[in-house]
Amino acid sequence: MECRLNLEIVGKAACILLLILQGGILDFYLVEHHAIKSLGFIATDIIVVAIWIGVMFMAKRKFISKLKNVRRKKDKTDGRPRHIEVESNGADEVAFVFIAWLAYVAITLVPEVAVIFKRFADQLGDAKIFGQNSLKVALCITPMLFLLLVNSHHDAKRYSKRRSYIDKLSAGVTLDLLDSIDILEILFMDDMEIDLPVGLENAIIAFACINFFLPTLALLELSAIVKGQVRSANFQIIYSISYIFLVNVPLGVIRAILWTHYNQDVSVFIGKNIIASAIYMFDIYASCGPERPELCPTCENHFAPDSIDGHKVECAHVVLGEDDDGIPMTSPLSVGAEMA
Repeated sequence: MECRLNLEIVGKAACILLLILQGGILDFYLVEHHAIKSLGFIATDIIVVAIWIGVMFMAKRKFISKLKNVRRKKDKTDGRPRHIEVESNGADEVAFVFIAWLAYVAITLVPEVAVIFKRFADQLGDAKIFGQNSLKVALCITPMLFLLLVNSHHDAKRYSKRRSYIDKLSAGVTLDLLDSIDILEILFMDDMEIDLPVGLENAIIAFACINFFLPTLALLELSAIVKGQVRSANFQIIYSISYIFLVNVPLGVIRAILWTHYNQDVSVFIGKNIIASAIYMFDIYASCGPERPELCPTCENHFAPDSIDGHKVECAHVVLGEDDDGIPMTSPLSVGAEMA
Protein backbone atom coordinates (compact mmCIF):
# COMPACT_ATOMS: atom_id res chain seq x y z
CA MET A 1 0.00 0.00 0.00
CA GLU A 2 2.87 2.34 0.88
CA CYS A 3 4.59 1.54 -2.41
CA ARG A 4 1.36 2.20 -4.29
CA LEU A 5 0.92 5.52 -2.46
CA ASN A 6 4.47 6.60 -3.22
CA LEU A 7 4.14 5.75 -6.89
CA GLU A 8 0.82 7.60 -6.98
CA ILE A 9 2.39 10.74 -5.50
CA VAL A 10 5.37 10.53 -7.88
CA GLY A 11 3.05 10.07 -10.86
CA LYS A 12 0.85 13.02 -9.94
CA ALA A 13 3.85 15.24 -9.25
CA ALA A 14 5.36 14.22 -12.61
CA CYS A 15 2.07 15.16 -14.31
CA ILE A 16 2.20 18.68 -12.92
CA LEU A 17 5.91 19.12 -13.68
CA LEU A 18 5.52 17.92 -17.29
CA LEU A 19 2.45 20.12 -17.72
CA ILE A 20 4.45 23.16 -16.56
CA LEU A 21 7.46 22.16 -18.71
CA GLN A 22 5.40 21.78 -21.88
CA GLY A 23 3.50 24.99 -21.22
CA GLY A 24 6.74 26.89 -20.66
CA ILE A 25 8.32 25.62 -23.89
CA LEU A 26 5.26 26.34 -26.02
CA ASP A 27 4.89 29.77 -24.43
CA PHE A 28 8.50 30.57 -25.31
CA TYR A 29 7.89 29.70 -28.97
CA LEU A 30 4.74 31.79 -29.03
CA VAL A 31 6.28 34.85 -27.40
CA GLU A 32 9.47 34.59 -29.45
CA HIS A 33 7.77 34.19 -32.83
CA HIS A 34 4.27 35.58 -32.39
CA ALA A 35 4.78 38.89 -30.59
CA ILE A 36 4.18 39.95 -27.02
CA LYS A 37 0.41 39.41 -27.27
CA SER A 38 1.08 35.70 -26.86
CA LEU A 39 1.85 36.32 -23.19
CA GLY A 40 -1.85 35.65 -22.63
CA PHE A 41 -1.14 31.95 -23.13
CA ILE A 42 0.86 31.97 -19.88
CA ALA A 43 -2.37 32.80 -18.04
CA THR A 44 -4.15 29.85 -19.69
CA ASP A 45 -1.32 27.53 -18.63
CA ILE A 46 -1.66 28.70 -15.02
CA ILE A 47 -5.42 28.07 -15.18
CA VAL A 48 -4.89 24.54 -16.49
CA VAL A 49 -2.32 23.69 -13.81
CA ALA A 50 -4.75 24.95 -11.15
CA ILE A 51 -7.54 22.80 -12.64
CA TRP A 52 -5.32 19.70 -12.67
CA ILE A 53 -4.34 20.19 -9.03
CA GLY A 54 -7.99 20.83 -8.10
CA VAL A 55 -9.18 17.70 -9.92
CA MET A 56 -6.50 15.59 -8.22
CA PHE A 57 -7.57 16.80 -4.77
CA MET A 58 -11.27 16.38 -5.58
CA ALA A 59 -10.77 12.82 -6.86
CA LYS A 60 -8.70 11.86 -3.81
CA ARG A 61 -11.24 13.39 -1.44
CA LYS A 62 -14.15 11.52 -3.05
CA PHE A 63 -12.20 8.27 -3.02
CA ILE A 64 -11.16 8.56 0.63
CA SER A 65 -14.71 9.50 1.61
CA LYS A 66 -16.03 6.35 -0.05
CA LEU A 67 -13.47 4.14 1.67
CA LYS A 68 -14.31 5.70 5.05
CA ASN A 69 -17.98 4.89 4.52
CA VAL A 70 -17.12 1.28 3.74
CA ARG A 71 -14.85 1.05 6.82
CA ARG A 72 -17.51 2.60 9.04
CA LYS A 73 -20.03 -0.03 8.00
CA LYS A 74 -17.60 -2.88 8.58
CA ASP A 75 -16.57 -1.48 11.95
CA LYS A 76 -20.18 -1.68 13.11
CA THR A 77 -20.65 -5.35 12.23
CA ASP A 78 -19.46 -6.53 15.67
CA GLY A 79 -20.18 -3.34 17.59
CA ARG A 80 -16.51 -2.60 18.24
CA PRO A 81 -14.25 -0.22 16.31
CA ARG A 82 -11.33 -2.03 14.76
CA HIS A 83 -8.80 -1.48 12.01
CA ILE A 84 -9.75 -3.16 8.77
CA GLU A 85 -7.96 -3.23 5.48
CA VAL A 86 -10.77 -2.10 3.22
CA GLU A 87 -11.01 -3.10 -0.39
CA SER A 88 -11.86 -0.30 -2.78
CA ASN A 89 -14.08 -2.66 -4.80
CA GLY A 90 -12.50 -1.36 -7.97
CA ALA A 91 -13.43 2.25 -7.37
CA ASP A 92 -10.57 4.68 -7.76
CA GLU A 93 -9.79 8.25 -8.76
CA VAL A 94 -9.88 7.81 -12.54
CA ALA A 95 -13.55 8.81 -12.62
CA PHE A 96 -12.77 12.53 -12.58
CA VAL A 97 -9.58 12.86 -14.62
CA PHE A 98 -11.47 13.48 -17.87
CA ILE A 99 -12.15 16.99 -16.51
CA ALA A 100 -8.41 17.68 -16.25
CA TRP A 101 -7.71 16.34 -19.74
CA LEU A 102 -10.55 18.28 -21.36
CA ALA A 103 -9.44 21.52 -19.71
CA TYR A 104 -5.83 20.95 -20.77
CA VAL A 105 -6.70 20.33 -24.41
CA ALA A 106 -9.40 22.97 -24.80
CA ILE A 107 -7.80 25.83 -22.87
CA THR A 108 -4.13 25.55 -23.75
CA LEU A 109 -2.89 22.71 -25.98
CA VAL A 110 -5.13 23.05 -29.04
CA PRO A 111 -5.03 26.89 -29.21
CA GLU A 112 -1.25 26.90 -28.88
CA VAL A 113 -0.72 24.13 -31.44
CA ALA A 114 -3.08 25.82 -33.90
CA VAL A 115 -1.26 29.16 -33.63
CA ILE A 116 2.22 27.64 -33.86
CA PHE A 117 1.57 25.46 -36.89
CA LYS A 118 -0.61 27.98 -38.67
CA ARG A 119 1.72 30.97 -38.17
CA PHE A 120 5.39 30.07 -37.90
CA ALA A 121 6.22 26.36 -37.57
CA ASP A 122 7.86 26.39 -41.03
CA GLN A 123 10.21 29.20 -39.91
CA LEU A 124 11.80 27.42 -36.95
CA GLY A 125 14.72 25.84 -38.78
CA ASP A 126 17.00 23.11 -37.43
CA ALA A 127 18.45 24.88 -34.39
CA LYS A 128 19.43 22.45 -31.63
CA ILE A 129 17.68 24.56 -29.00
CA PHE A 130 14.17 25.86 -29.60
CA GLY A 131 14.09 24.68 -33.20
CA GLN A 132 11.82 22.12 -34.81
CA ASN A 133 13.16 19.18 -32.80
CA SER A 134 12.62 20.89 -29.47
CA LEU A 135 9.02 21.59 -30.44
CA LYS A 136 8.49 17.94 -31.40
CA VAL A 137 9.86 16.82 -28.04
CA ALA A 138 7.58 19.30 -26.26
CA LEU A 139 4.54 17.92 -28.09
CA CYS A 140 5.58 14.37 -27.23
CA ILE A 141 4.94 15.30 -23.59
CA THR A 142 1.20 15.06 -24.40
CA PRO A 143 1.04 11.22 -24.68
CA MET A 144 3.34 11.00 -21.65
CA LEU A 145 0.88 13.15 -19.72
CA PHE A 146 -1.99 10.87 -20.69
CA LEU A 147 -0.18 7.75 -19.49
CA LEU A 148 0.85 9.36 -16.21
CA LEU A 149 -2.63 10.78 -15.65
CA VAL A 150 -4.27 7.38 -16.04
CA ASN A 151 -1.70 5.30 -14.16
CA SER A 152 -1.48 7.66 -11.18
CA HIS A 153 -5.26 7.63 -10.66
CA HIS A 154 -6.36 4.01 -11.10
CA ASP A 155 -6.04 1.25 -8.51
CA ALA A 156 -6.64 -1.79 -10.69
CA LYS A 157 -4.88 -4.91 -9.48
CA ARG A 158 -2.15 -6.43 -11.61
CA TYR A 159 -3.39 -9.23 -13.93
CA SER A 160 -7.02 -8.24 -13.34
CA LYS A 161 -9.37 -7.78 -16.29
CA ARG A 162 -9.70 -4.09 -15.54
CA ARG A 163 -5.92 -3.60 -15.47
CA SER A 164 -5.61 -5.38 -18.83
CA TYR A 165 -8.29 -3.16 -20.33
CA ILE A 166 -6.71 0.00 -18.93
CA ASP A 167 -3.31 -0.97 -20.34
CA LYS A 168 -4.82 -1.80 -23.73
CA LEU A 169 -6.81 1.42 -23.97
CA SER A 170 -3.92 3.56 -22.72
CA ALA A 171 -1.54 2.06 -25.28
CA GLY A 172 -4.00 2.68 -28.12
CA VAL A 173 -4.67 6.29 -27.11
CA THR A 174 -0.94 6.98 -26.70
CA LEU A 175 -0.25 5.66 -30.19
CA ASP A 176 -3.04 7.83 -31.62
CA LEU A 177 -1.61 10.92 -29.93
CA LEU A 178 1.81 10.18 -31.43
CA ASP A 179 0.06 9.76 -34.78
CA SER A 180 -1.24 13.34 -34.55
CA ILE A 181 2.19 14.68 -33.66
CA ASP A 182 3.71 12.80 -36.59
CA ILE A 183 1.24 14.25 -39.14
CA LEU A 184 2.02 17.79 -37.96
CA GLU A 185 5.67 17.30 -38.95
CA ILE A 186 4.91 18.01 -42.61
CA LEU A 187 4.04 21.61 -41.64
CA PHE A 188 7.65 22.25 -40.62
CA MET A 189 8.54 22.39 -44.32
CA ASP A 190 8.40 25.85 -45.88
CA ASP A 191 6.70 26.73 -49.16
CA MET A 192 9.98 26.37 -51.08
CA GLU A 193 10.16 22.68 -50.14
CA ILE A 194 6.49 21.81 -50.46
CA ASP A 195 3.67 24.13 -51.49
CA LEU A 196 0.65 22.73 -49.68
CA PRO A 197 -2.75 24.28 -50.36
CA VAL A 198 -4.27 26.13 -47.43
CA GLY A 199 -7.14 23.67 -47.26
CA LEU A 200 -4.80 20.72 -46.77
CA GLU A 201 -2.80 22.57 -44.11
CA ASN A 202 -6.01 23.40 -42.25
CA ALA A 203 -7.17 19.79 -42.49
CA ILE A 204 -3.89 18.53 -41.01
CA ILE A 205 -4.11 20.94 -38.07
CA ALA A 206 -7.83 20.32 -37.56
CA PHE A 207 -7.68 16.51 -37.45
CA ALA A 208 -4.55 16.55 -35.29
CA CYS A 209 -6.31 18.84 -32.80
CA ILE A 210 -9.51 16.77 -32.86
CA ASN A 211 -7.40 13.77 -31.92
CA PHE A 212 -6.13 15.62 -28.86
CA PHE A 213 -9.75 15.84 -27.64
CA LEU A 214 -10.67 12.18 -28.16
CA PRO A 215 -8.81 10.77 -25.12
CA THR A 216 -11.64 12.37 -23.13
CA LEU A 217 -13.87 9.56 -24.44
CA ALA A 218 -11.29 6.99 -23.38
CA LEU A 219 -11.16 8.44 -19.86
CA LEU A 220 -14.97 8.42 -19.66
CA GLU A 221 -14.97 4.77 -20.70
CA LEU A 222 -12.30 3.86 -18.15
CA SER A 223 -14.36 5.47 -15.39
CA ALA A 224 -17.06 2.84 -15.92
CA ILE A 225 -14.85 -0.25 -16.21
CA VAL A 226 -15.33 -1.33 -12.58
CA LYS A 227 -16.55 -4.67 -11.22
CA GLY A 228 -17.81 -5.76 -14.62
CA GLN A 229 -19.63 -2.48 -15.28
CA VAL A 230 -19.00 -1.00 -18.73
CA ARG A 231 -20.33 1.75 -20.94
CA SER A 232 -23.32 0.99 -23.14
CA ALA A 233 -22.95 -0.54 -26.58
CA ASN A 234 -23.93 2.80 -28.14
CA PHE A 235 -21.13 4.58 -26.30
CA GLN A 236 -18.59 1.96 -27.39
CA ILE A 237 -19.78 2.16 -31.01
CA ILE A 238 -19.51 5.98 -30.97
CA TYR A 239 -16.02 5.65 -29.48
CA SER A 240 -14.87 3.28 -32.23
CA ILE A 241 -16.49 5.31 -35.02
CA SER A 242 -14.83 8.47 -33.69
CA TYR A 243 -11.38 6.94 -33.88
CA ILE A 244 -12.05 5.53 -37.35
CA PHE A 245 -13.48 8.61 -39.04
CA LEU A 246 -11.85 11.40 -37.02
CA VAL A 247 -8.35 9.94 -36.69
CA ASN A 248 -7.31 6.93 -38.73
CA VAL A 249 -9.20 7.40 -42.00
CA PRO A 250 -8.52 11.15 -42.42
CA LEU A 251 -4.87 10.90 -41.36
CA GLY A 252 -4.38 7.88 -43.60
CA VAL A 253 -5.94 9.73 -46.55
CA ILE A 254 -3.79 12.81 -45.89
CA ARG A 255 -0.65 10.65 -45.85
CA ALA A 256 -1.71 9.02 -49.12
CA ILE A 257 -2.20 12.46 -50.70
CA LEU A 258 1.21 13.64 -49.49
CA TRP A 259 2.77 10.48 -50.92
CA THR A 260 1.04 10.45 -54.31
CA HIS A 261 0.63 14.17 -55.06
CA TYR A 262 3.60 15.75 -53.28
CA ASN A 263 6.21 12.98 -53.45
CA GLN A 264 6.72 12.91 -49.69
CA ASP A 265 8.11 9.90 -47.87
CA VAL A 266 5.24 7.85 -46.54
CA SER A 267 5.10 7.56 -42.75
CA VAL A 268 4.98 4.17 -41.07
CA PHE A 269 1.88 5.47 -39.29
CA ILE A 270 -0.10 4.86 -42.48
CA GLY A 271 0.13 1.17 -41.59
CA LYS A 272 -1.11 1.97 -38.11
CA ASN A 273 -4.07 3.89 -39.61
CA ILE A 274 -5.12 0.83 -41.62
CA ILE A 275 -4.63 -1.67 -38.81
CA ALA A 276 -6.34 0.50 -36.19
CA SER A 277 -9.35 1.10 -38.45
CA ALA A 278 -9.75 -2.68 -38.85
CA ILE A 279 -9.48 -3.24 -35.08
CA TYR A 280 -12.12 -0.61 -34.34
CA MET A 281 -14.42 -2.21 -36.92
CA PHE A 282 -14.07 -5.53 -35.09
CA ASP A 283 -14.88 -3.70 -31.84
CA ILE A 284 -18.07 -2.32 -33.42
CA TYR A 285 -19.03 -5.84 -34.51
CA ALA A 286 -18.37 -7.16 -30.99
CA SER A 287 -20.45 -4.36 -29.46
CA CYS A 288 -23.41 -5.38 -31.62
CA GLY A 289 -23.01 -9.15 -31.22
CA PRO A 290 -23.25 -11.68 -28.37
CA GLU A 291 -20.67 -9.76 -26.31
CA ARG A 292 -22.89 -6.69 -26.29
CA PRO A 293 -23.11 -5.07 -22.79
CA GLU A 294 -26.32 -5.95 -20.95
CA LEU A 295 -28.53 -3.56 -18.99
CA CYS A 296 -29.32 -4.23 -15.34
CA PRO A 297 -33.05 -3.48 -14.93
CA THR A 298 -32.59 -2.48 -11.28
CA CYS A 299 -29.75 0.07 -11.35
CA GLU A 300 -29.92 0.70 -15.14
CA ASN A 301 -26.15 0.37 -15.55
CA HIS A 302 -24.50 -1.72 -18.26
CA PHE A 303 -22.38 -4.79 -17.53
CA ALA A 304 -20.27 -7.28 -19.45
CA PRO A 305 -22.18 -10.49 -20.27
CA ASP A 306 -20.00 -12.57 -17.92
CA SER A 307 -20.66 -10.17 -15.02
CA ILE A 308 -24.34 -9.33 -15.37
CA ASP A 309 -25.68 -12.38 -13.46
CA GLY A 310 -23.45 -11.80 -10.45
CA HIS A 311 -24.35 -8.12 -10.41
CA LYS A 312 -28.08 -8.85 -10.53
CA VAL A 313 -27.72 -10.96 -7.39
CA GLU A 314 -25.90 -8.09 -5.64
CA CYS A 315 -28.39 -5.54 -6.92
CA ALA A 316 -31.35 -7.60 -5.68
CA HIS A 317 -30.00 -7.56 -2.12
CA VAL A 318 -29.59 -3.81 -1.90
CA VAL A 319 -32.02 -2.44 0.69
CA LEU A 320 -33.91 0.64 -0.41
CA GLY A 321 -32.50 3.74 1.26
CA GLU A 322 -29.27 2.05 2.35
CA ASP A 323 -25.86 3.28 1.12
CA ASP A 324 -24.78 1.03 -1.69
CA ASP A 325 -21.06 0.64 -1.23
CA GLY A 326 -20.92 -1.98 -3.95
CA ILE A 327 -21.62 0.51 -6.71
CA PRO A 328 -18.34 1.93 -7.99
CA MET A 329 -17.53 5.61 -7.95
CA THR A 330 -18.28 6.67 -11.50
CA SER A 331 -17.73 9.89 -13.34
CA PRO A 332 -20.05 12.90 -12.90
CA LEU A 333 -21.43 12.28 -16.38
CA SER A 334 -22.46 8.68 -15.73
CA VAL A 335 -25.80 9.58 -14.13
CA GLY A 336 -28.35 10.57 -16.70
CA ALA A 337 -25.80 10.60 -19.52
CA GLU A 338 -25.47 6.84 -20.02
CA MET A 339 -26.56 5.92 -23.52
CA ALA A 340 -29.12 3.18 -23.78
